[in-house]
Amino acid sequence: MSNMEELRYLTDVANDPALEAARRKFKKGIKRLKKKLKRGTRKSSVLKTKKIWQRQISGNAIIGYEQFDPELATVVVVSVRPEKFGGDIVVIDGQHTAIMDIIGGCDHDHDTLELHHAEDATLEEVLEAEARLYKSLNTQIKKLSKLDIIRVDIFLEEQYAVLFETILKTCRVNLDNIGCPEGTPVKGTGARMIKTIEQYGEDYSSYIVGAVNFIRDTWGSEENPMTEIRDDLIHGLTTLFVFLDKAGKVAGGSAYGLNGKKAKLLSWMKLEMGKQSMRKWVNNTAGGNTQFKIVHKIIEEYNFWAEENAPTLTITSSYLHENGILDPNIFYDLSDGNQKAARKRIPTFPADIIG
Repeated sequence: MSNMEELRYLTDVANDPALEAARRKFKKGIKRLKKKLKRGTRKSSVLKTKKIWQRQISGNAIIGYEQFDPELATVVVVSVRPEKFGGDIVVIDGQHTAIMDIIGGCDHDHDTLELHHAEDATLEEVLEAEARLYKSLNTQIKKLSKLDIIRVDIFLEEQYAVLFETILKTCRVNLDNIGCPEGTPVKGTGARMIKTIEQYGEDYSSYIVGAVNFIRDTWGSEENPMTEIRDDLIHGLTTLFVFLDKAGKVAGGSAYGLNGKKAKLLSWMKLEMGKQSMRKWVNNTAGGNTQFKIVHKIIEEYNFWAEENAPTLTITSSYLHENGILDPNIFYDLSDGNQKAARKRIPTFPADIIG
């Protein structure tokens, strides 16, 4: 095989028909007011990381590499801070490469791309430049998790991210070093906590706090505090508490609220739910609409009790469903026009709350 058969110039690749739209839409020239990163070399021993950016180091991934291999080592992107701020070398991207070098005791000279700052730059300008480069590298070159994006946007004082952090602090919980430093750790990746705050944070944040306090009071104590908290249960309880207050005020839902049923349910929850482990209330609720599944599970258990003790105060699953708390046992064939129309008539909760 000749080189002509094996290789292509990138200039030829760029002219492929598949890239026609990219050639039309991509702006010509270099983006203005952006500093070019400088080439350099650095030892891992001089590199530092910002606590707020430090992602979980995967020990299994490191073991999988078996040994530090310079052929596989990525270029480490760093920020070189002005001497007046200590001259620290801060890793923006490539911390796994540096960690493997350190664990392997290699003392390798890493190729770096370095962000250098003007000597008259303020500390705020330096920190913001680092944050923007970190976000750009990780969202445009490799995908950041939602939590990583929130972490940077907290520093950049994006309104939604500041609200996210404030709610976690108010709840006294800690999600991967976001929130209250000494707070109860949120179990898992925090995906449900993110979803909870996306849905309820702006208008109903007090209900999130109420859900966390209910969990802490029900399954923890001063003598035996909780060591972690489940965000799927937070999502479910927040949904339930908002629903109890807003039933009858959902566009397209029932015109009447719960009246005395609300007080009876809350009393039952306080007295009875803690007799079972948290696992009972989240079992078999994974997948879509986890929060609704948890609400239905709680109401189902309440109804078992109410049928014997307060039969006029049961809450039907159809009432929940018709007000946007979707029943996981009801399926719609969206290829059928009538069923598709019926599904569209079901409110979206909490978006359709009107008061």
